[in-house]
Amino acid sequence: MWMLIRANALGGDMQPDRNARTLAACPDTAERGDPWRWTVSLDETQSGVSVSVDRDFIELDVTEYADGHTGLLHRPAGHQLIVAGLAGEALVSAENGPWERWLKPGDVFIVEGEEEESLRLSLAAPPSKVSVVSMAPKRANALRWVP
Repeated sequence: MWMLIRANALGGDMQPDRNARTLAACPDTAERGDPWRWTVSLDETQSGVSVSVDRDFIELDVTEYADGHTGLLHRPAGHQLIVAGLAGEALVSAENGPWERWLKPGDVFIVEGEEEESLRLSLAAPPSKVSVVSMAPKRANALRWVP
C-alpha cells in the first residue's frame, strides 16, 4: 500500500527552532498514543531530511540518491519506506507494475504493507536528489499510516 503527499500538503508546518518543515508524521495526532511514532522533516540548513523516531521501537536507515541514479528499493514485509524529493525530479514505480509517480522537491511517497515489495527509483538528470528512509519495527508491529 502506498500514499503520495505533495509538497505543502501539511500546510507548511515549520519548526522555527530547527529551520525544518514537517513532510510526514505518524501518528498524525498525539492522542493516538502508539510507540510507533516518527516525523520526517525537510532540514533547510542541510538540504536533506531529518528523521525523529523512538529508537527503542524503530530501527532507522536513511540513504540519499542523486543525479541520474536508477535502481531498485527493497521494502521487507512489515517495514515502512519513505521517499522524499529534495531536488529536481524522481520517478518511483512498481518494479514490474502498472503505476508510476513523479516526485518533486517536498513530495513524500510512503510505502507500507505486510508483503515485501520492490520499487524502481529513477532520478532525472542533475540536479536531482531524494532521501529514502527505511523504518523497521523492533518490538511491536508498525502503526499503519495509510488506513
